[in-house]
Amino acid sequence: MKIRKQNRIITALLAVIILLAPLCTHAYGAEDITQVFLGGMPFGVKFYTGTLIVTGISEVDSAAGSKLPAKDAGIQENDIILKVNGKEIGTAEAVAKAVEDSEGKPLSFTCRRGDEEFEVSITPVLSESTNKYRIGIWMKDSTAGIGTVTYIIEDTGGFGGLGHGICNSNGDLLKIERGIVTDISISGINKGAPGAPGELHGFFSSGKTGTVTNNTECGVFGVFSDISHLKENGTLIEIGTKDKIHDGDALIHCTLDDNTIEEYTAQIIIPENNDTQTKNFTIKITDPKLIEKTGGIVQGMSGSPIIQDGLLVGAVTHVLVSDSTEGYGIYIENMLEEMPEILK
Repeated sequence: MKIRKQNRIITALLAVIILLAPLCTHAYGAEDITQVFLGGMPFGVKFYTGTLIVTGISEVDSAAGSKLPAKDAGIQENDIILKVNGKEIGTAEAVAKAVEDSEGKPLSFTCRRGDEEFEVSITPVLSESTNKYRIGIWMKDSTAGIGTVTYIIEDTGGFGGLGHGICNSNGDLLKIERGIVTDISISGINKGAPGAPGELHGFFSSGKTGTVTNNTECGVFGVFSDISHLKENGTLIEIGTKDKIHDGDALIHCTLDDNTIEEYTAQIIIPENNDTQTKNFTIKITDPKLIEKTGGIVQGMSGSPIIQDGLLVGAVTHVLVSDSTEGYGIYIENMLEEMPEILK
């Protein structure tokens, strides 16, 4: 394999990246990056979307019985709340405060459903159990999840992971207003089975290890605060371009509940026609140890690097619901091309 250990110690680390404008005169493309640090480690991502989504409708226990103020006004699940009384609002906390401070007076909500904007008037109801005004909705202004790092850029600490974007229930990419990366300890595995995709479970660390900058169709990108451990002991691997990948044996690197990056065998199958961004080829798990432990590919393994002939050629992106040993992979070139220039 063309993988080598990097033992050189570099003390000058990139600690801060200003994300307003490029700081270099040369624009690096995917073809300029010939080697990267190999991923395979899990990471936690938490980010605020700046978009307030209604995730559920609930009753309010008033003195006159159960009420549904939001539902009665016309609010539905997946509606996006834009303004309250004409003021732009982007967090669940801010909406809750406006409702609590209303003293039961009607509030005007500007919302969006699909491509349509509309306004409704909601009259908050005093809850007997909390003694606070409520309108009976559940809201979401942030998201969190577990994925796998695919690669890290040696010079900048920039990374790519997941191999696909983080989306809402409608399949639309979530916008990132601000986000952080944390370490993850994998604590358990729900084994995959036909019709029931499995999942990795883990604990988020309390500290911040990096920043999330972009959520795209081809992956989540950001920068780690400190990669000195990689510069001392990390594994550098060469990039395998699309013309190098072929049907046949491959390896994937991922971390399970032993919290150690391990290598597992797989097979790559290249389709005759492929015009998608992320489902570029089929990946079939053949390693008996991985199948025994996970059933194949499970949620949380997205981003696991795929190696063929000693080259990093792609990342695991999806699992087939009908067969958890099979899924899809994305070309590493597609991830690198989508990565923001400043992180390269």
